[in-house]
Amino acid sequence: MSEPAPAGGRLGRRVPRLLRSWVAANPLSAYVWLMCLAGTAVVSVMLVAAVHTPTDSWRIAAAAALFLLADRPLLEIRFGRDNESFTWAEVCVLVALVIVPLPILVPAAAFAVLAYHSLMRHHPFKSLFNGAAFALGTALAGLTVWVVGGEAAYGAHFDVRQGFALAAGALVFSAFNGAAVALAVALSERLAWLDVLRKGLWLRSLVDLGNGLVGIGVVAMAVWSRPTLLVLPPVLAVMYAAYRGYLHAMQERDLWQQLESACRQLNQLDESAVATSVIVNAAAMFKADTVEVLVAAAGGRPGTLYSGGADGVREVRQESLDGIGGSALSDGTGDTSALMVYATPLEGPQGKAGVLRLGFRGPVDLTKRERQVLKTFGHSVSSALQNVALYSEMRTHAEAKAYEASHDGLTGLGNRALLHDKAQIALAGASDDWQSALLIIDLDHFKEINDTLGHAAGDVFLQQVGQRIVSSVKEADAVCRLGGDEFAVLISGLRTPEHADAVAARLLTVLSEPVGFDGLRLSIEGSVGVACYPADASSFDELLRRADVALYQAKTARGSFSHYRVDRDESSLHRLALAAELRTALAEDQFVVYFQPQFDLATGSPVGAEALVRWQHPKRGLLAPDTFIGAVEHSGLIRDFTMVVIEKAVAECASWAADGSQLTVAVNLSARNLLDKEISTDVGRVLLRHGLPAERLVLEITETTMMSELEVVEEVLGALRTMGVQLSVDDFGTGYSSLAFLQRVAVNEVKIDRSFVGGLADSESARALVRATVQLAHSLGARAVGEGVEDEVLAEALRTLGCDFAQGYHLGRPMPADALRKALGLRQVPRAVPGPRTDVEGRHLRAIAG
Repeated sequence: MSEPAPAGGRLGRRVPRLLRSWVAANPLSAYVWLMCLAGTAVVSVMLVAAVHTPTDSWRIAAAAALFLLADRPLLEIRFGRDNESFTWAEVCVLVALVIVPLPILVPAAAFAVLAYHSLMRHHPFKSLFNGAAFALGTALAGLTVWVVGGEAAYGAHFDVRQGFALAAGALVFSAFNGAAVALAVALSERLAWLDVLRKGLWLRSLVDLGNGLVGIGVVAMAVWSRPTLLVLPPVLAVMYAAYRGYLHAMQERDLWQQLESACRQLNQLDESAVATSVIVNAAAMFKADTVEVLVAAAGGRPGTLYSGGADGVREVRQESLDGIGGSALSDGTGDTSALMVYATPLEGPQGKAGVLRLGFRGPVDLTKRERQVLKTFGHSVSSALQNVALYSEMRTHAEAKAYEASHDGLTGLGNRALLHDKAQIALAGASDDWQSALLIIDLDHFKEINDTLGHAAGDVFLQQVGQRIVSSVKEADAVCRLGGDEFAVLISGLRTPEHADAVAARLLTVLSEPVGFDGLRLSIEGSVGVACYPADASSFDELLRRADVALYQAKTARGSFSHYRVDRDESSLHRLALAAELRTALAEDQFVVYFQPQFDLATGSPVGAEALVRWQHPKRGLLAPDTFIGAVEHSGLIRDFTMVVIEKAVAECASWAADGSQLTVAVNLSARNLLDKEISTDVGRVLLRHGLPAERLVLEITETTMMSELEVVEEVLGALRTMGVQLSVDDFGTGYSSLAFLQRVAVNEVKIDRSFVGGLADSESARALVRATVQLAHSLGARAVGEGVEDEVLAEALRTLGCDFAQGYHLGRPMPADALRKALGLRQVPRAVPGPRTDVEGRHLRAIAG
């Protein structure tokens, strides 16, 4: 086993460790003590040597007098709370080196400088440090003179060698003194030693050079012609005054140059950048330990406080302008008790705009000139902050205007201008491998919302729809509202055009979900047109046009989407052109009504006719409904168009009645018509004007319209039913049937869709569906009508299943009114229109060619 180390050994190891810790924690104190110990050692050695170095007493007295003047400052430059002084030291040392031996000179220098600082009541540490540093510098200078000049340097004759030796000694003295002081300042201010040494180096070198030349000149004059020394004091006094004035001028010029540079750097338009510039430059100009800039806020709100130093902003926080005080100034360490504060207000047009404050760890007395510079700098800072505030206000206003110019005010989405800008960026990055897609969305029943519930409901609906689109296409480059109920989605980075179709399908699913408003659930579907770049278009304008074309194609089938197809573009453009001509067509009565007859399956007698509109276009000829009905429904002219058709149909039916006929006439109503509360009034006026009984008019509605959750639909249908107008459910079985609705509205007729009638010959399921529909109609007190009867087989099948009426190409094609009159022989009065039938007689129908 090893024996424990003796206590003395442990103590021996602990002392160096404790000493290193103390030095690391107190580097400045350690440096001063080291300098004092070195100075004491040198002075002690010199005192021992001085015993054997006789000299005249007057020489010692003269040297002591010189050293009392040696540390008197010509000029002081402040580094934080410490000052670096420029003195006559080099002159005094060189003269003293010639008249007093070095062993006596070094102790005399140490004691004289120590005595001077004690008389000036400087801090003991500072006095000890300066005395030790002066003694060491003097010793190094004397040794340099001896090494360079030898014994001849101290001789009674002055020559070039002696002058060179004295110059070398002066250089060593000034270099040591500058480096020692710079290290003390660096340790005191926690700065880099080389940075401190470089500060004022040119000024220090100039002073040292002048002092060296003066010292060498004094020595030369004393050797060559001692009487000339009598004129030396007044000459030195003049030189001293000029020297001091020049140095002060240089210092002041440097200060004003710093101010000019600092003010130039304030030419910025960002508050944080201005505050950073203020803090860095103020710390450099005034050697402050910490600088604070408090920028007041409008309306009495807390301002923004920026705090930092020469290294920049260290802290930003909210602070009240009224509550800020000297003790609150932060030095970055949390210790504010020892801070000395200089503050200058920052005045603005509306009063106090803030405060600029300088903090020093220790007593600092700013000169009158520095106070003036601080005040001037404060004015510049105030102006800079005012410019920042004005620019910020202008920028905010400009951003608001730019936002308004590129966004929709209702939904907050982008508008057409933003879509154009985003598209230019997206299209620039597209390639054959990466597609950019434009999807245009149009809501199918939005006008009914506005017309029925008002624009407030429409606005809420548009906002909710916009948010749904945004949430469902998070990958979109832009989601915009183009106007009305039309939206656009731009997506880039798609692998293939088919990926855009998947997005469109997703959008349709989202749009199909009901939207809540004031207790109602509004179900409005949408249509989507899709076009891709570069697959479908070569520019944004072309992409937009082709997405519009695709949208128009999609609207032919509600709640669907369509991808642009070049082979359908010509047709779509044709329809778009027709939409622009609708108003003229109505004004010039270009719409004509054809009639398709309807027959009683039991008797074969005609019972009515369905009015089917055609457009007699002046250039394109007779146009079928499927080429323009979609455009009419979305043109805003649907009400006028419907009333034109009803007017023509009722007028024709009235002429039949005048011939003694009991035929009815059926007219299709659009879903938008049933959201118009005035439709029943308008229909009543038409019937009254032509003298036609209301029961002779049959208005057909689709199941999609029937299933609308809007109460206004039931209200409108109820009003028409009360008038006596017959109601028919068209294309029954293709939508979402509501038996409750059929019961509430009490329809007179249920029309079985041609898709079911066409399958009667070879499909048992089709027969079952038709049979169930016929029975449902009869149970509700309504008649059943089969559509799309294309041959006798289908007519016989319907008759067998108990269907009441039928229509189709086999029985009669749509034809003009004159042709219908001739084909039906309307001068022979047919029997009354029957109600629901349960007995079926097998009779042949009279076929009528269209």
